[in-house]
Amino acid sequence: MAANTILFIEGQPKTTNGDLKKGFVKLLQQNFTVKLPRIILGGGKLQTINKFKTNQLEAKSFLLLIDLDNTESERENDLKANSIIQVEDSIFYMIQEMESWFLSQPEILDNFFGDGLSGKKISSKIPKKKTSEILNPAELLLSITKNSKRGTYHKIKHAVELLKLLDACQLEKDFPDFKRLIEKLKV
Repeated sequence: MAANTILFIEGQPKTTNGDLKKGFVKLLQQNFTVKLPRIILGGGKLQTINKFKTNQLEAKSFLLLIDLDNTESERENDLKANSIIQVEDSIFYMIQEMESWFLSQPEILDNFFGDGLSGKKISSKIPKKKTSEILNPAELLLSITKNSKRGTYHKIKHAVELLKLLDACQLEKDFPDFKRLIEKLKV
C-alpha cells in the first residue's frame, strides 16, 4: 500500500469527549507490519462515504471503514445503496458496528467497566452468539454498562479508550473485514 494512503473512518472528529482517531491509531499500531495511513474521521456514515467519494482519486490509496449497521448478508446491498460497489476492494465494514468489536472481547469490557452494581460481570449480559450477529450492539453496550463503575458506555469517550485496549490479532480472527484492512495496509 502506498505511503500516502488515506483511511476515511466513520466517527466524530476530535471532540471534548475524546479523539477517536487516537484510538484507531493505537489499534492499528499493534500490527508492526502495517504502514499507518492518514486517518480522516468523517462524521456519520453518509458524511464519511461522501468525503471518501469526493476525495477519492484512485481506489488503491483511499480506503473507507464504516459501520454496516446490518448483518454480513447485507454487505452487497449496502455497497449498491451507497454507490460504492465499484470500489468494494477499498471498503471495510465494522459489522455491525464498532461496538461489535468491543463485545467480541468481553474480558476487556469486564476490566474496563468493572462489575455492575449487582456484582455481575458486564460480560455475563452479552448474548452467547457471534457478536457480528448482535443487532444494535451500541444499544446493547449502553444497556449492559448502565450501572457499571464507569457509568453508561459513551460512544466517543469510552470508545477511544476501548479501541486502545482491543487485541488487534484477535480482531483479525473474529472479523474478516478487519483482517482485509490489515492486509491492505501491510507494507
